[in-house]
Amino acid sequence: MSKSIQSLTVNLKGAAAFIKTCGSTNTAILRGQPGIGKSDLLKTLQRDLPDYFVAYIDVANLDLGDLGMPVIDRDAMITRYAPNARFGIGQSQTKPVVLMLDELGKASRPVLNMRLPVMLNLLVKLILEHRLGDTYLPTGSIVFATTNLDTDGVGDNIPAQAYNRMAELKVMNPTADEWLEWASANKIAPEIMAFAKQTPEVFDCYAYMDKTEKNPYIFNPLTGNTRTFCSPRSLAKASNIVSQRDVLGEAMLPALAGTIGEPAARQMEALINLADQLPLFDTIVARPDKTDIPESVGALFILAYMMAGRANGENLDAVMTYMGRVSKVSFEAHAVFVTTLASNTAKVGMACRNREFTKAAAALGKYF
Repeated sequence: MSKSIQSLTVNLKGAAAFIKTCGSTNTAILRGQPGIGKSDLLKTLQRDLPDYFVAYIDVANLDLGDLGMPVIDRDAMITRYAPNARFGIGQSQTKPVVLMLDELGKASRPVLNMRLPVMLNLLVKLILEHRLGDTYLPTGSIVFATTNLDTDGVGDNIPAQAYNRMAELKVMNPTADEWLEWASANKIAPEIMAFAKQTPEVFDCYAYMDKTEKNPYIFNPLTGNTRTFCSPRSLAKASNIVSQRDVLGEAMLPALAGTIGEPAARQMEALINLADQLPLFDTIVARPDKTDIPESVGALFILAYMMAGRANGENLDAVMTYMGRVSKVSFEAHAVFVTTLASNTAKVGMACRNREFTKAAAALGKYF
């Protein structure tokens, strides 16, 4: 990606920072290709904003009646509009709201043409004025939306009158290292992580590639590859398949190909075969000073992610002994192990209480 293009995009962390700091006054609409983690951003905001009521709205599946219903006030003999509780609006709900309108550009699909103007008007009011009908969101509420790139060809259609009142942020795909940091905290299979480390081009975005450049792994409507491809989302789905390969048997490869595409599935099959030849984790823990160390680079990467994923307070001494031996064979594999364990927020506290781990981390210097 050129520097000029990159300067006009944000990563997911940058998008989250904008929403948290400016979201109550500036509505963000996040644009990015399918499967890069835009929808998952709500989990980050929920963690970082614990005092907010979190509401997720799948706009693509909304019909007009899902926004709210008229209620009869028999004393005044008038009708009032009662918003759906899913929007975080209600007499008993006083917390500020973080409201995510996912797939905003697909709002027209489930709505008949005669209803579309009414629905879009209500959504625009919700985005711009933080109200649905006559009911306002609590003070301090945040509304943001997501949609796809125009060139993705997936049917996004947002009314022009809404754009000038929103901040459009183009969200870049995560890099391999950014995704691996997420993967280490979300129990992604070590084989998938090793594949991502060795094949970082699976995180490229077609929109920022040279037209002559070929990448068989990724979503690319310009070449017709729009059904099975690698994305952060599909790699996470592939992890479930790889973890159950003993049960799936010969069905594993077709399932992988149907999830991440045939080129990636074929390459991952080779890594899985390497993984099946690794020493058992229990054997390593029982005999960390004697268990054999793999020779191939691919196997060492898988080993590093496996050891980081399965390390805990009870076995970390043995793990560090074995990985100390690995460092003499492959500095990079050892560095992957240390940084992966350090980036796991659930384990880093435990790891830093281990003297051998802190020594290994300090030895990495600027790489840590």
